[in-house]
Amino acid sequence: MKIVVSLTCPDEIQKAVALGADIVELRLDLMGDDLSAVMAGCGGECAVPLIATLRSREEGGEFGGDAEEWFSIIQPFLDLVDYVDVERKFRRFARIIRQQHREVIASAHIGYMPPPDDLLAIERDLRSFGTIPKIAVTPSSPAEILDLCSFTLNAEKPIVTSIQGEEFRYARTWLPFFGSGLVYCHIGTPTAPGQYDIRELQKLEELLTYH
Repeated sequence: MKIVVSLTCPDEIQKAVALGADIVELRLDLMGDDLSAVMAGCGGECAVPLIATLRSREEGGEFGGDAEEWFSIIQPFLDLVDYVDVERKFRRFARIIRQQHREVIASAHIGYMPPPDDLLAIERDLRSFGTIPKIAVTPSSPAEILDLCSFTLNAEKPIVTSIQGEEFRYARTWLPFFGSGLVYCHIGTPTAPGQYDIRELQKLEELLTYH
């Protein structure tokens, strides 16, 4: 399991690294309009890989533009980051991103819990244009969380699965034990409902792991 710290300000990159982040996600849709300042903030040496994410409103973010605008914002960051989060509606740019030797995290954020066959179909679709499929769902019952754990356990790897919302946020700490490769957290400002602070997550991991 690798811990991803999701940031709304590039000035916090070094703090995230110092607190133990394995990867840092730059939530570009939450960083305001002056992205030249963001580029300057992440242009130095970084001890961990960076993810550029421009999350659409349809999938829980603040970006409201079309696909061309999405790529025009992402493109200048390709020389600065290691991964780009690409939603399905922006998939036509995935090949260009991969040609720049950047890994694509192909993501789907879903406002319900799909049945197992649909989860498998979503995973295959994401894997068709991305290196790492990321599926975040919104369960409505503990039984659906168990279904997600089972899916994660049996899915081709790498795979990232996560929970949206506050009600079942505890499952975020379970999924890495079933094979989810990344777990997203914050260092003071959550970028999604239900995220843990990295210090909480590290403590929970310590308590849940046999030593």
